[in-house]
Amino acid sequence: MDYAQQRRDPTLKIAGVSGVAVVCGILGVVYFTWKDKVSVPVIQPPLKATVIPEIKPPPPPPPPPPPPQMTSPPPPYVPPPKIKVQPPPRPVVRHVTHTPPPKAMPPAKVTPTTPVQAPVGPPVPDHLAGSTPLNRVELHYPDEAQDEGREGHVTLVCDVEASGMTNNCTVTSVKGGQDFAAAALQYVRKSRYQPATANGVPVKEFHHTYTITFSLSDN
Repeated sequence: MDYAQQRRDPTLKIAGVSGVAVVCGILGVVYFTWKDKVSVPVIQPPLKATVIPEIKPPPPPPPPPPPPQMTSPPPPYVPPPKIKVQPPPRPVVRHVTHTPPPKAMPPAKVTPTTPVQAPVGPPVPDHLAGSTPLNRVELHYPDEAQDEGREGHVTLVCDVEASGMTNNCTVTSVKGGQDFAAAALQYVRKSRYQPATANGVPVKEFHHTYTITFSLSDN
């Protein structure tokens, strides 16, 4: 059979194609079998950890500025009025003159039939002791009474010696406070008075009354 005849025969062509197909199938089975036995490990890339920074919230807005303070100018200085304080009046001492008792009238002279000797009595003074001091003694007005505006009145009884000095002084009455009584006693003890006289001779007088007045209003 020549070449031309072979090309025309379809049986031979089919047989050739079939043989090729069988060979390809065998090669395919062998390939897939070998591929399943030899497996290439797959290398996974390393995991990378990424730190995500925390997002901070935005800061709060600044507070609004305070409103401007309106400062009013200070009021003009007005000096306080000057108050003139009158000094307290000085205490005035008023002496009450002791009124001497009336002198006893001498009895009428009677000529006795028989001479009778009359008893000798105390001499009748020419005048009583004075009520105004002869020396300059300042009467001390109690400080507390003067601050409180109190006034007082003191009555004393003293013996006046022939030298004019007082002795045995006692307070018989006091008005306004005991501080006036103490000041009055100190005053009469330092004072010197004109003594009583009898027949022109200074004598001692007993229980002479002195009145001391403490006043702020009198001048």
